[in-house]
Amino acid sequence: MHYLAVCAIYRDEALFLQEWIEFHRLVGVEKFFLYDNLSTDEHEEVLAPYLEEGIVEVTPWPDVPGQGSAYADCLERRRADARWMAFIDIDEYLFSPTLVPVPQVLKDYEQWPGVHVNWAVFGPSGHVTPPPGLLTESYTDRAPDNHPFNRMCKCVVDPRRAIGIAAGVSVHAFDYTEGHGVDENFQPRNQRPRGQTEKSSYTRLRVNHYYMKSKEEWFGKMNAPKADTGLPRQYGAHGYDRMAADFSVVHDETILAYLPALKEAIAAAGRRPATLSVKPFSSGALG
Repeated sequence: MHYLAVCAIYRDEALFLQEWIEFHRLVGVEKFFLYDNLSTDEHEEVLAPYLEEGIVEVTPWPDVPGQGSAYADCLERRRADARWMAFIDIDEYLFSPTLVPVPQVLKDYEQWPGVHVNWAVFGPSGHVTPPPGLLTESYTDRAPDNHPFNRMCKCVVDPRRAIGIAAGVSVHAFDYTEGHGVDENFQPRNQRPRGQTEKSSYTRLRVNHYYMKSKEEWFGKMNAPKADTGLPRQYGAHGYDRMAADFSVVHDETILAYLPALKEAIAAAGRRPATLSVKPFSSGALG
């Protein structure tokens, strides 16, 4: 059994898959259960060495919307494969601001069936077009702690005690066979709204959510279906300036402590993701 695994669904995320995998390996993830939702880019080429190594398993998943059913399938088939399983997206990076490996932090939560980890939502950081650098080094401006988006959570669950996504709540909360999840401060998350906290907290765990990326990618994201509903987003072009401003208030370089090791890991893998050709607006299709 792996101590920490990740489950994620993706579509046309070849440009970001390697950085995302290598980063999470650095923070202690041992296994990746990925669901390919109708990708047409070079994702198979990017994932090939990880498949060969055995740390990634890919399941073709044509459902639209596919996120909920993919999560249910992963729980059903992989319950015995990991002590903890994080359900996050390819534009989300789970880590501890203390720089302690995530598995070490999670040991303090083993009596509970799930841990709710707050988002830190990042904006475009002034980028109009996709920048050449890594995602984690290119976007360093985020929404303030009191922003409603930063009160949202993603869950790390014990798959043996997790039933599935909480009915009527979304991918931000789970139902369990016993007990309830807690936030990083060990406070119970058993009351609505279960998928968020009263205020954000990043002392022990956080999920950097690279929600907008560049302006060009954001407008492409508006044309892509959401993974959980299959419906387009409703923000509209007129809301870009407001959202970009709201998500660019705090300059946050916390994750950059991992940048040297991340670049070394990517170089050792023998391929930089920026060398891939990516279709316009393909990234973030399911973020």
